[in-house]
Amino acid sequence: MKPVLFQLGPFPVSSFGVFLLLAFVAGILVLRARTGRFGWDPGEVLDLSLYAIIGGVVGARIGYVLVNLRDFAGDPMRVVTIWKDAGLTFYGALAGGALVAWLYSRRRGWSLGQLADAAAPGLAVGYAIAMIGTLLYGLNYGRPASVPWAVTLFGEARHPTQLYLLAMALIVFGLLRWAERRPHAPGALLWAFLFLYAAGRAIVEVWMDSPRVLGPLTLAQAVSILVALASALVWTRRSRPGAAAPDLAVGAAGRPDRGEELRALADRHAGPPTDAPAQAGAGEPRD
Repeated sequence: MKPVLFQLGPFPVSSFGVFLLLAFVAGILVLRARTGRFGWDPGEVLDLSLYAIIGGVVGARIGYVLVNLRDFAGDPMRVVTIWKDAGLTFYGALAGGALVAWLYSRRRGWSLGQLADAAAPGLAVGYAIAMIGTLLYGLNYGRPASVPWAVTLFGEARHPTQLYLLAMALIVFGLLRWAERRPHAPGALLWAFLFLYAAGRAIVEVWMDSPRVLGPLTLAQAVSILVALASALVWTRRSRPGAAAPDLAVGAAGRPDRGEELRALADRHAGPPTDAPAQAGAGEPRD
């Protein structure tokens, strides 16, 4: 363990904070690279990323406080002292970041499905990097174990669950890169990420040193199972061939092309062809 990575004058710099920052940077770089083909302004994509990070941190902290409400009831000021306990929840971060992304994309006229697909691989990469910080800081630690690859935390050998989660995130990244080469509806990659992450987290929780709240399940495990089931349902529905229609085209300004929108609506609502003969001259060019 190395909770304090280095000192910056009188201020200790936590290892978790440093690797969380690196995770944010990696996620932003991946997002900017993947949205370049949409013609979106890189500066606006950066703005979105920064706003989404703020929303994600706020959501992550709210989620942590709600889960540990008793610990904060006696000292409400601890809610804002994130640097003291590094208390954040990933699902809360996703919810907060997604809300900000939705609001920002609506104002810019961006396709939310395209944005979700572009962001999904970056989420996996960022999560993998953040897990290095949790290992150094002593978060998300595993149960005592005697396996050869055990790490020593809090004075005893334990499952390196942070490394399990890191490996899981890299596998998710690879699967997303494979899945995006297959036909899918806009936004399906994000649902695929949610399913794969939640399923992986539920499995890794078996070795986590966390209290069991629902029979043999930890709270994170129970939530992950629910998220996996819900996202699998949406993912499979959006991955059907009939649902894999291309998203609305995005122009240089980032707004959906009106002509593409009208053509998509016309194709969607067009009735079956009739047997009535075409009117004379209907197909002839006009002067």
